[in-house]
Amino acid sequence: MSDEFALNPDENIPGNSQRAIYLVFIGFAIILMGMAFYYSPSIDHLINGFIYIITHPSVADFDGLAKPGNFGSAHLNAGLLLLSVLLVYRLTDTHISGLQIASAMLAVGFAYYGKNCINVWWPVIGVFIAASYMKTPLSQVTAMAFFSASIAPVFSAFAFGTTTLGYGSPLAISIGAIFGILCGILVAILAPHLVTLHKGYVLFNVGFAAGIVGIFMHGVRQSLNMGHSQIIMNEKLSPSLGYTEHYTNIGMDAYLTGVNYILGPMLLIMFSYFIICGFALGGGRIFFNHLRWYRSRAENYVEKFGFAPVLINMGLVGFAATSYIFIADIVVEGHLGGPLFAAIITAAGFGANGVTIRTHLSLMIGVFITAFVGGGIAGAIIGDPFMASAMTRVGNRTMLLAAIFICGMCPVPGEHGFKAGILMGIAHAFIIPYVGAFHGWMSLYNNGLALAIVATFLYPLYEKLGQQKDSEY
Repeated sequence: MSDEFALNPDENIPGNSQRAIYLVFIGFAIILMGMAFYYSPSIDHLINGFIYIITHPSVADFDGLAKPGNFGSAHLNAGLLLLSVLLVYRLTDTHISGLQIASAMLAVGFAYYGKNCINVWWPVIGVFIAASYMKTPLSQVTAMAFFSASIAPVFSAFAFGTTTLGYGSPLAISIGAIFGILCGILVAILAPHLVTLHKGYVLFNVGFAAGIVGIFMHGVRQSLNMGHSQIIMNEKLSPSLGYTEHYTNIGMDAYLTGVNYILGPMLLIMFSYFIICGFALGGGRIFFNHLRWYRSRAENYVEKFGFAPVLINMGLVGFAATSYIFIADIVVEGHLGGPLFAAIITAAGFGANGVTIRTHLSLMIGVFITAFVGGGIAGAIIGDPFMASAMTRVGNRTMLLAAIFICGMCPVPGEHGFKAGILMGIAHAFIIPYVGAFHGWMSLYNNGLALAIVATFLYPLYEKLGQQKDSEY
């Protein structure tokens, strides 16, 4: 019944307008700014943390919430990025719909995990240059432009991540800008063609393109002796915030542990805001009658159902993803932080363009199965208890990220059923821990690359083996 629903363009649905969309997301930016000031003990604290974020190498191994002051500074970065995206949409006369909302939400989410108000612009400029060359109106590529900021760490890695050029030197910044723009151009060219490989079953198609460009750029940096310098800034979290002991030094930076009771309410505020706005704008009826039962596909939910019901869906998808982490915290100490903020807000954002709780669930189950069984077997082989090893793997940060980011494959269970979703989740969890090394962690949408590899590999096999849609789903 709900699969055949289509929004009546003549129906006067409250809030289903561009003005309403702008007002809701400006309100969201104000909330982020409010949290920035609330979680910073002083303006100096806030600004210093913000400067740290924009001058960090920012490869996909960076927790923007883990540095002193960054509880507030990361929110400031997110709020400013959202306002910047909205301004570009306005200046280019972009019609905001499902894909544009998802792109804006990714800018917010990854503001906690590698994107900042400086590095995003170079790939965006590159996409605009490519569009101008191909005589494509900028309004048609703004969503892709901000999706392409997945490759933004290329700028930061050159500008602030190599001793060869000098940290933050004019030469380093100039070379970073040039390569950042080049990456945007390449992503704009590659992305439309790569979608044919996975048949549109991966929502993060630009992540696929950015991953391939990242592999190339990583090779260039290594060949020129400009590879990653391990910049470890291990200052403990600010005693004035009371989080001194809650960090873990892993790789290039500190990661938060044990502060879910602080970070969780931040996410709950965000998603409650979307749900309240959705109901206030009159989206409850369509959501409950149609969208909540919808078998998600890679399509524009704003055009199909209207903006207000989509806001409710976004909020509930965000709540469901957050709940998974809280359950993991209760069982195996799963820890929120910048990377998981990015994942959860991404899932919520794509609640406007392809993700529902219904289809995300089957994919999550697949990731859980691989993490549990694989971790247990790996532990048993070396003599550790099966259950303890299994639960440790389930709570591993990479597996938690995989369970949330797997939402990018929601069109698979949407089209082919619950079992197909579990299969894709199982396969994704096997390869995700190893994909980031290919591009030197310079593509933030690492899961997008992994999902596309899985879909490109499994879909032809699934099709040839004659698998049918699960009619019981």
